[in-house]
Amino acid sequence: MPRLAGVLVSLLALAGCTTRNWNAPAEISEAHGSEPVRHCSPRGKANELYVILAFSGGGMRSAAMSYGLLETLRDTTISIGGTEHKLIDEIDVVTSVSGGSFTAAYYGLFGERIFEDYETRFLKRDVQGEMLARLANPLSLGALTSENLNRSDLAADWLDSEIFEGKTFSSMRGLDLPCTIINASDLNTGLTFSFVQQQFDFLCSDLDRYPVANAVLASSAVPVFFAPIPLRNYAQDCAQRHKPWVEEALKRRNRESGAYHVARQLERYLDPDRMPVVRLVDGGVTDNLGIRGSIMSPVLHRGDVPSMQGAFTKSSLDQVTQVLVIISNAQSYKPYEWSTEGREPGIVSTTIASFDAALNLLNTNTVAEARRSFQDWERMVNNRRAPREAKVRVHFVSLTLEDIEDAAEREWFNAIPTSLSLEENEVDALKALPKRLLAKSSDFERFRLTLP
Repeated sequence: MPRLAGVLVSLLALAGCTTRNWNAPAEISEAHGSEPVRHCSPRGKANELYVILAFSGGGMRSAAMSYGLLETLRDTTISIGGTEHKLIDEIDVVTSVSGGSFTAAYYGLFGERIFEDYETRFLKRDVQGEMLARLANPLSLGALTSENLNRSDLAADWLDSEIFEGKTFSSMRGLDLPCTIINASDLNTGLTFSFVQQQFDFLCSDLDRYPVANAVLASSAVPVFFAPIPLRNYAQDCAQRHKPWVEEALKRRNRESGAYHVARQLERYLDPDRMPVVRLVDGGVTDNLGIRGSIMSPVLHRGDVPSMQGAFTKSSLDQVTQVLVIISNAQSYKPYEWSTEGREPGIVSTTIASFDAALNLLNTNTVAEARRSFQDWERMVNNRRAPREAKVRVHFVSLTLEDIEDAAEREWFNAIPTSLSLEENEVDALKALPKRLLAKSSDFERFRLTLP
């Protein structure tokens, strides 16, 4: 009982001092384009291999499944040129959305420490219950009357203190770990908003000083249940905001160009008087797999998606011959209770069903589009290489619940709820799933057979 009382006192104290974590302004550069581009360049020991992981949305279900994929890659070795490599050491980029962002951010901050404490600190913890308790305590309710605080601020504050240890994005720099890209959705523009400096440039803002917990909460802020996470669009006319590719795309006005569509929306950031605050919600609204809006984004690649300039320096691109993309997709298909019981759905149920329908269609289209985009990039790079130079080959591996062969087992996995609290046996089953799916993947087997 004394211990419980101490916890309650601590929660009340935290609630009373919670303030909004706004993004910080950037230092003003003297010349347009003077800010260096930060690449997600190869960091593994095998320079010829570039590995990208994409973690989908899906609450704790996705967090557990993506964690299981990391465990599998830790225990998987590949042979390149007669030398054995742990596949986890070859991961170059982890891009994520919603539930997958919890795992991506934790790994991006703490590396293989994730295998020591992530299960107890997050996966097998009643995160949803603890967040709700935080929101329900009297001082939290009083704080929510402020114009500069909402329930998402309080949830982000809980994540900051309980999971991410107050870390900002500066803590991800200089580490021998993959480039981590957390993705949300911008309600103002309808575009994916990736937490990369190239995106923050449009706000004249500095990503390094922004709390990782707030980015993760923005990535998983399901509309209705969570309030949008706000970012300031600073009025200063910083050089970083002016991107030549945006100006060129707007000048060309090619309406069939993806770069033009993105530039047209990004143009709104250039007028802070009309859009002083950006509102971010769950990344699944625009891309529930975390690949189309991040690693494939014109924002990261200076407007030219096929060139993948944001992902490679020229020297590193000259060495890469194998690209492996693995998607951990926790998308599920399950009937709704109101549907099976013949009841009229309420407002919340209708909203959830509509959101799910959009996500299912978006996921299918995104996988197909991403596969085509990587194939286009593969052809472009190979066409530029001399006849005797080694060619690039892209391997695209998608792991989904639909890959489970047994119908009864597949139905059991699909019934696991999209929440931030799961039963321990559900977490264990989701963790073990990627190892089975990867072992049966013909795409992954082809990747191993084509290694030099």
